[in-house]
Amino acid sequence: MSSDHDTLHLPDYQAFVESIAALMLQISASELHGLLCGYLCAGADRQGESYIRALLQNKKSPESRHALLSLFSVFSISQQQISSYDLEFALLLPKEENPLRERAKAFSQWCEGFTQGLTLAGVDGDHLYEEDAQDALQHLVEFAELDYDSLEVDEDDERALMEVTEYARMAVIRLHGDLMMNKRKDGHSGTAH
Repeated sequence: MSSDHDTLHLPDYQAFVESIAALMLQISASELHGLLCGYLCAGADRQGESYIRALLQNKKSPESRHALLSLFSVFSISQQQISSYDLEFALLLPKEENPLRERAKAFSQWCEGFTQGLTLAGVDGDHLYEEDAQDALQHLVEFAELDYDSLEVDEDDERALMEVTEYARMAVIRLHGDLMMNKRKDGHSGTAH
């Protein structure tokens, strides 16, 4: 018998890239995952689903259907990870064996997608009550502008990328908690903040 946690792991980044290649998207797989996670973090699950469906409009090939299944699988896994509050949330990024600049670029793109997803879901800093959450969002915006081409391929930059990636992962959990807490407060009080 397997536990629910067995199903909460994202696919390998490269496998995901290959599974959605038929869609010929103008954004990277990491940015796409970030975008979907932005919707999920904001509690805009239906908007995220609609975004996926819009990507596949007028694409009827078997490859496109496979891409749809892959996208919805990643969306569903991320949805479970974000909403479970068990700190299992993961960013879909290239493996550590990949070159540093490639991983840094994917991380920056993920952050760009995430902040876009929040924006498309109608979330900005004014929707966050906790100063820590506001700071976390600002840091993610800054990470989206990371100058990955100027990175040195050394231990310091490797460590820095690992640290900001972990920070971003925890920031998403923090932001989701803040946004959901505020939705519950607003729902119970009937007032907007």
